[in-house]
Amino acid sequence: MKKFFAVLLAAMLVLAAIPAGAETKAASQRTEKLDLTTVTSAVSNSAEGWAYNPTGDSGNPLLTLTNYGTEAAHSAPVLVPANTKIIVNGDCYLDNACMGEACDVLSGSYDGYLKIEGSGTLNIYAIENHGRGISVPTGGENDNSEFLYINDITVNIHSKERTNNTASAIKEGIFANHAIEFHNATINIYDGTKAIWMQGVTPIGGVNEENCNECLIDNTNISINLNSANNLWNNAEGIHVVFGRIRITGSSHVTINAGTNSIYSYLSCVIESGTLEVVSTPISTAQALCYVGSLKIGAGVESVYLTTTKFPASKVLQLRNSGQSELAEGPELVIGTFADGNFATAPNPDNNNLPALKIQGGDPSAEHTVSFYGIDGELIEEVTVGHGQAATAPQAPSVVNNENGTWLFYGWDQDFSHVNTDMEVHAEYVLLGDTDLNGEVNIQDALLAMRGAMGIGTFSAKQILAGDVNSSGALDSTDALYIMRYAMDIIDSLA
Repeated sequence: MKKFFAVLLAAMLVLAAIPAGAETKAASQRTEKLDLTTVTSAVSNSAEGWAYNPTGDSGNPLLTLTNYGTEAAHSAPVLVPANTKIIVNGDCYLDNACMGEACDVLSGSYDGYLKIEGSGTLNIYAIENHGRGISVPTGGENDNSEFLYINDITVNIHSKERTNNTASAIKEGIFANHAIEFHNATINIYDGTKAIWMQGVTPIGGVNEENCNECLIDNTNISINLNSANNLWNNAEGIHVVFGRIRITGSSHVTINAGTNSIYSYLSCVIESGTLEVVSTPISTAQALCYVGSLKIGAGVESVYLTTTKFPASKVLQLRNSGQSELAEGPELVIGTFADGNFATAPNPDNNNLPALKIQGGDPSAEHTVSFYGIDGELIEEVTVGHGQAATAPQAPSVVNNENGTWLFYGWDQDFSHVNTDMEVHAEYVLLGDTDLNGEVNIQDALLAMRGAMGIGTFSAKQILAGDVNSSGALDSTDALYIMRYAMDIIDSLA
């Protein structure tokens, strides 16, 4: 009875907290596509959050989306005529879940551009193979006019249905037949198998640097993470330009975690400034992580970082045009090689997350402070080093005993062999006997050490250091016995 009255009292308090006259606004939900391609006069629907004027943008079509759709309810896809500008205000949500047929979520028409801009956030959910997220499709007269411009806004593309957490081999998140430009935007693409795809055109005589279409990334942050798409990462592609080039400029920051062809450009990838980081966690034996005609690095580059987990070194970076790559003065090739106009990867990075190619920019005359900290967070020493130089670490205590046990020095938590900014580096210690590295010693650690002694399983260097109680250099039955006795309080120490 007391519990009943407590629940009743809580409900009354919640109701009392709602202001008088407050109303719950029901979301207006479209159940069919918003097709504006044949509309000839201004029309709007404030309940659904859109207004359209076929001549509102200096004679060209203008669509304004203001809090279109909701996060909880499905909101139908939108199709607009060629040369349309779309202004996004507030948080807008679009998907193609209501369509029983293939349908791009937000699409322009053939033979014209699509501009998307504004101060809001555009959230797009593309369902399986129903269609692309944002598209300026192939077709029409093919007169090299099907461009996509995304300016100033934030775009989040989820390659899955919003209410079930599955992803599949959906079509492109962002697609344009001829060219794509991003200006001052933030682009986040999750799941699926294709993030940004640009076709480009092949002129008579072939595509070259003078006549190519571009995927231009200007003062834009792009984050592509296709690593969780139902194990489809092996075929996941980040930025793919069939005929043309990728150009990164301004203060752009591009991060890609996909699979094969995280970057593909038939012509070139030109990084004038900003950063590019390609980190592929899957183990893939498919095509190259990055395949480009040539790689050109400008003087304004902050960093270019290509790395992977056990991806064959020969497949991290593949260049189609031998001898045509460029490295400007200023940036420094930290890991990898560059000779005769070719970038090449470092020796086989057959371990976890070793960069195969790393280029670092910055002021070569600058100096940086590296602060080294011990096990308890105390400052051991501060070291000043020149830009791009290696810091010399102080001597950290090899063994530290405290109330929790005996701790063995394992190493430092950061790489300070090429310092390009002020750094804080902390000593890493492992607890002696803690074979599973969870911060305590118990029976499970003894069992794990015994598995190591029997050759069952794979153990990291850190695990072996922690479990190697008798300092033999390996896990053996003696280690397991000592850890077992310690966990059972038969002995007081493992040191």
